[in-house]
Amino acid sequence: MDITTGNLRDLARVIVEHLHTNGFPAEGGANRQVLALAEECGEFVGAYRRWSGQARRGGTAEEMHAELADVVITAFATAEELGIDLDKVITEKANVVLTRGWREQASPR
Repeated sequence: MDITTGNLRDLARVIVEHLHTNGFPAEGGANRQVLALAEECGEFVGAYRRWSGQARRGGTAEEMHAELADVVITAFATAEELGIDLDKVITEKANVVLTRGWREQASPR
C-alpha cells in the first residue's frame, strides 16, 4: 500500500484491521485507541522536551518528528474505531479556527 498523508484514513483502516487480525479484539477498540492516543501525545511531549533541552537527557529532532507522526497516525486510527470522519471534522474545525478572532486588542492607555 502506498501511504501518503493524503490517505491517512486508508492507513487507519489498515492499522485497525491489523490490530484486529493480531489479537486485539474489535470490542473495546475505541477505548484502546483513545488510551493509545493519550500515550502517544505524552511520548511526543517527552521527545519535544528532550529535543528542546528541557529534560535530563537530550533527544533528536528526528525522534520528536517520529513521535508527532505517531500522534497523527494514532488519531486517525482512533477516529476509525470511533466511526468519526476525521477529514470532515478537521475541515469543519479549521473553518472555525480561521474565522474566529485571534487575540483581543489591548486598550490604549
